[in-house]
Amino acid sequence: MDERTFVDAHGVEIFTRWWTIDDPRAFVLISHGASEHSGRYDRFARALNEAGFAAVALDHRGHGRTGSATGAGVMGPGGGRAVIDDLHELRTAAQSHIGSDVPVFLFGHSMGSLIALAYLTNHAYGLVGSVLCGVPVNVDDAASIATMLEAAAAGGMRDEPVGDLSNSAPSESARTPFDWLSRDNDEVDRYIADPMCGDDNPLTYGYLIDLFDVISPARDHLTSIACPVFVIAGDHDPAAGMGTHATTLADALTAAGVDVDVALYEGARHELLNETNRDEVSTDIIHWLQSHQ
Repeated sequence: MDERTFVDAHGVEIFTRWWTIDDPRAFVLISHGASEHSGRYDRFARALNEAGFAAVALDHRGHGRTGSATGAGVMGPGGGRAVIDDLHELRTAAQSHIGSDVPVFLFGHSMGSLIALAYLTNHAYGLVGSVLCGVPVNVDDAASIATMLEAAAAGGMRDEPVGDLSNSAPSESARTPFDWLSRDNDEVDRYIADPMCGDDNPLTYGYLIDLFDVISPARDHLTSIACPVFVIAGDHDPAAGMGTHATTLADALTAAGVDVDVALYEGARHELLNETNRDEVSTDIIHWLQSHQ
């Protein structure tokens, strides 16, 4: 795995990770979730490598090592549009390095799936497919969420940190406040111990305001998505409406004429790539990628 940086079109230094192999059959552009970073996708990227796929990922603005340039949980110059632009700059750089004729897939998890959805409505041309994992919002509610966030800004809360993103208070039997992420206790503990994750890296209301500035319009432009989409979630994921957000999005994509597959994993929580059945999930994703080249 190589670590690289680039200065984006808005002057922000973006940190990236590259898992490259010789003569890949395709490469996967990875968009991570909120309050985490691209380094947490190393195991998935190595599984992709073993299957013949290269992988590239960035730390989104306000996250991981890019957060040192913008501030933790802060979007920075360029607003919400900038996270879309950053993904596209990374894709362009990867195509230049790996090969312009190598097929490109997009993978997004949680917040990263929303960024990926907005990206697809702008830059789906040339992609051969996309996987959206753990979608944390009912897409039909995106406009009302954007309005609510604007009200928070009007109330002077733009720089204030947002609370629990799972929308679910831990049960009395929960071992930690982050049990909603995975049934694997070791994975939960690793998340809590990671200084670039969790409570030490909350998003600000301003970050979400800027993000929904690009997510909300995406709902009305799903017909512009010109590649197949695989939507996946755990049916015990409170952040994903126990899987209902995945099926709602799949229905909306289907109505827009997009070729869609959907899979819900019984008993699984939010981070499917860190769940007890992660090998099954990774295998399913890889099989889907292989079938859409």
